[in-house]
Amino acid sequence: MIKLKHIVALFFALGIFAGLSFFLNNQDKALHILEKIKGTQETEVVPVEQDTIPFEKKLQDEMKIISSSYSKRTKRNIWTLARGKTIVVYLLKAQKFIQKNGGSILLMEELNDNPNAYQSALVNVLAPNGDTLHLTFQVSENVFMKNASLMSIAFQTTNLTPEIIAKLNNLDFPFDLLIPPFGLNNDFYKNLDKIQNKEIVLWLAMESSKLNKVHNKLRPLRIHHTAEQIEETISDAKEILPSAAGIATRYGEQAVKHKQLLQAILKPTEKKKMWFLDLSMEERTVVPQTCKDLEISCKIAFPYNPDNSSIEDYVHQKLREAPKSGTSVMIIPLTEQNLSKIEDVAQKAAKQGTTLVDLSTLFNTK
Repeated sequence: MIKLKHIVALFFALGIFAGLSFFLNNQDKALHILEKIKGTQETEVVPVEQDTIPFEKKLQDEMKIISSSYSKRTKRNIWTLARGKTIVVYLLKAQKFIQKNGGSILLMEELNDNPNAYQSALVNVLAPNGDTLHLTFQVSENVFMKNASLMSIAFQTTNLTPEIIAKLNNLDFPFDLLIPPFGLNNDFYKNLDKIQNKEIVLWLAMESSKLNKVHNKLRPLRIHHTAEQIEETISDAKEILPSAAGIATRYGEQAVKHKQLLQAILKPTEKKKMWFLDLSMEERTVVPQTCKDLEISCKIAFPYNPDNSSIEDYVHQKLREAPKSGTSVMIIPLTEQNLSKIEDVAQKAAKQGTTLVDLSTLFNTK
């Protein structure tokens, strides 16, 4: 037993000696390994860049002011903002930015008697460094924000002449064509390929007191039709005009009041990933309520009515509507004369910050 202990001790001593001998013969390698281990343990110090942009300048950039001046009379910096958003929207935006960046609001008061601005407000801000900013926000009377509002222009058409096609191709903005999928000759549908920059909408006849036997060729969607018949008609229409993005009512003042019929129309429309546009001008329409039950986008628009105004007045009204409500839809009959009336509409829209888009873009805008 004693001999066994001696043997184990001898092997242990030999092991220590061998290890020491290896270390002495490989000192350079061992030191190199130790230095590597030490290097990985040291934390690299990365210098932190300080934000040197003044708080006032950051607030100006956030608000996208178009000009700044100082009033000796009021002892305030006057910041002019582009028209296209209300002063209330601007104030909420400023409030959110100021609080997020460590400042606080001392005063925020809307003004109603500023003759030099469309809308204005007083804003006092305590900056993070302790300075107080005395500001007047004023919304410009005539400088509009780019893309502040959207407008779509659509044409109701049952006739395409070479002259109309040429005029459409000269338009410098996207537009929609409301086209009956039934009742027109084949040449009409072939001529659609010659038109650029267009979006197609199925202009479907629907239940109305104005319908008679003459309209049967339009295959109107009627109250007495079954859901299967209505779906078949919509499928046939989509097959004739496969690129159609949506459905718009033609006649239809009774259809939009009849929820069961409307549901039968909207369900296949939704299935085909199209939107729905109510042009009936019916005050008792149930389109908004019915669409809430389905995953489909629906809107109501008011086409040109010759009994109420001239084309010039209607175009002017729709242009004014866009910056006020954010969106506008102009729908007019497709004639050479009407096309001449809107040749400069894109330039007029741009001056007021309105962008012309197709109806699908308008529908997808929240």
